[in-house]
Amino acid sequence: MRNIYFKGNYVSDEQLIKRESIPDNATEFGIVSDLRSEMVRGFLMMLPLIVVMILLTYFKIKNVDYHLTMNIHLIAAFFALIISEKILTLAHEVIHACFYPADRVKEIWKSNEQGAYFVYCEEAIDRNRFILLCLAPMFILGIIPFIIWLLIPHVIPMPYDVATAILFWMMTVMSIGDVANVYHVLKDVPKGKMVFNHGLLRSFYIDRIE
Repeated sequence: MRNIYFKGNYVSDEQLIKRESIPDNATEFGIVSDLRSEMVRGFLMMLPLIVVMILLTYFKIKNVDYHLTMNIHLIAAFFALIISEKILTLAHEVIHACFYPADRVKEIWKSNEQGAYFVYCEEAIDRNRFILLCLAPMFILGIIPFIIWLLIPHVIPMPYDVATAILFWMMTVMSIGDVANVYHVLKDVPKGKMVFNHGLLRSFYIDRIE
């Protein structure tokens, strides 16, 4: 499927790197020594959005005549939420991968240390396309569905209705690492440059390839 392959558990960059050498005209940017600190950066940047989503959810459901009780529907909603999150997590990575050229190999790995999946491809792509690549899953799986949920009447019964909103929160929060990437691109990469990866934590930009 569009040269997208699920590869398993990531251990080291030796599994990822195919490029024999880094081009002489490439410039490294957004140097990251600790992935967890980048996740914190992304979370802090997204915190206002997350708070707004939670508040909007509260205002939509606050007048719903429903009392939270432990029953079969609450249990079913919980398991539906967990299963949906697992499926959409993989969809998140597939959406990333689809923004790379279709004829290039894209690999989806899981980092057990970080507890997260990621896409790896060494193809250099346009700066603006890279930004779209980073943000697309957040909008497609999180923000846009949440806005639709917010605007439609209460067609989904409780507690499934609030579980749906929580799922969209989760799909938005999942993009904290992507938002951190966009921060570095906007801060460090000049317009008109091409961006590529070299291992899990190293990124470079080069002149546009004609």
